[in-house]
Amino acid sequence: MKKLAVIDVGSNSIKAVVVDVATQQDIARKMESVRIFPVGLKKELSPESVESAASAIARLVAFAKENGATDIAIVGTSALRECTNRSELVHRVKVLTHYPLTIISGEVEARLTAEGVRSDPAFSSYSKMIVFDLGGGSLEAMVMHGESCLRAKSFPLGSVRLTQSFLEGHSGKIDAQKELDISTEVFRNIQDFLEVSHPEEYLIVGAGGGFVALGLYCEAIGEKPVNGRLPILRIRELKDRFCSLSASERLMIPGIPADRVDIMPAALITICALADLTKAEAFYYTSRGLRHGVIQVLLRHPHFFSYE
Repeated sequence: MKKLAVIDVGSNSIKAVVVDVATQQDIARKMESVRIFPVGLKKELSPESVESAASAIARLVAFAKENGATDIAIVGTSALRECTNRSELVHRVKVLTHYPLTIISGEVEARLTAEGVRSDPAFSSYSKMIVFDLGGGSLEAMVMHGESCLRAKSFPLGSVRLTQSFLEGHSGKIDAQKELDISTEVFRNIQDFLEVSHPEEYLIVGAGGGFVALGLYCEAIGEKPVNGRLPILRIRELKDRFCSLSASERLMIPGIPADRVDIMPAALITICALADLTKAEAFYYTSRGLRHGVIQVLLRHPHFFSYE
């Protein structure tokens, strides 16, 4: 039984998945809560952040090997694309793991995510989809028709980024003006990109930690999503609740992972803006995305991400 693994070095966390080649099913997953979104004018990672991230990646490589992975790809996304001293982390990962850390462009990230979502059997019968992958540093948007990804683009609208830019790490209640500022930024960036004829014909799919957290919340309140369906009404209710609470009070909301509580207001405001743009009544969330898109590449080219 051959197994492949992908480690996704994101802005808010570092995640690994091990997949059985024969069935293309996940057999092991693990996450390290390491936030590496660069801060300051220089957009640098501190030496402590470099070491923390490299050590987390090394642990996930060991985890993948323990679960039988024969080929391992390590990919970096938004945070590392912008980080001016990313070569330090790349070098440190090579020293600790002997695997390369490949930093991919925004469009490549979006197209790999589209391929990963398309591999989800839950969506095999849908021809038209608009997919959003909401991460810490960026938001990827994809318009899909059949097996083709017609358009794919990465936008600087990640939840960590928006929290830093518009909420300044805000720990208190979030007023209507701050909500409007974030919503306006989302509209300004992607309104033209999302223009499609007959948008009602498209299934609106959400990937990434924010949507998974929403699924956990719904399950925690006794409304487990059916077929991954997240009603917009529930999302708007949760957004209003998050914005009305202090940081300590938000920790009491069931189902939301503690390492995501501080960025959930920005995530929820963004998701509500996307619902307004697409006229969606619900999002359908998936656990597949970038990592599974990379798996599809590894299935075709097993050593694509390896050093010679």
